[in-house]
Amino acid sequence: MQNSPYDTPSQRQRAVAMAVALTVDTPLAPQRYERHLLSLYQSGTLTIEEVVELLDLSVYQVLYHSRATKPPNETDLLALLDWSRRFNAEHQITGLLLYSDNRYVQVLEGPEADVRALYTRIKKDPRHEQVVTVSEGPSPQRRFADWRMGFGKLAVPLIDQVLEAARQQTLYTGIPLNDPHLQALLLAFGSTAASEQKTPG
Repeated sequence: MQNSPYDTPSQRQRAVAMAVALTVDTPLAPQRYERHLLSLYQSGTLTIEEVVELLDLSVYQVLYHSRATKPPNETDLLALLDWSRRFNAEHQITGLLLYSDNRYVQVLEGPEADVRALYTRIKKDPRHEQVVTVSEGPSPQRRFADWRMGFGKLAVPLIDQVLEAARQQTLYTGIPLNDPHLQALLLAFGSTAASEQKTPG
């Protein structure tokens, strides 16, 4: 069997460092899940072929927040949710939409090309402004597989705290999270807090 040119930890370390350096500040820069797989490759836990295979099996996720250009009423929100669910069903996209006081927080997940195309459309939608990407990249699995588009209304301080926890991938220690939407959001974006919260029973 022919040896890989990257058999030693130092060789794998250099290979990953070179790949990261070549892609820094570009759309190809490794995101959270990709960085995790690369660390497993560096440690020798995975081969590069296994890393590529896992990425091929992954889904693409986007988490963003934005402001409504004008306050939507209940009819507007229901129409948006209805359109989203029909569109997502046709394109194998699942996710979550949260609304609070003129602000949207949304997760989209599915095939990369479809998610990217939808997100580009959202960023051009005149109903949105100040669209901010919190996280974007592959994920090992769907976190919202049962929701063509889950929906919830939340208080502003809670959304801000949860977004910050997701952005920093840190432990959320705020208000107890009995809302399943927020639990799923934190689980999807790297916080361990959701698994430690007690649901009422």
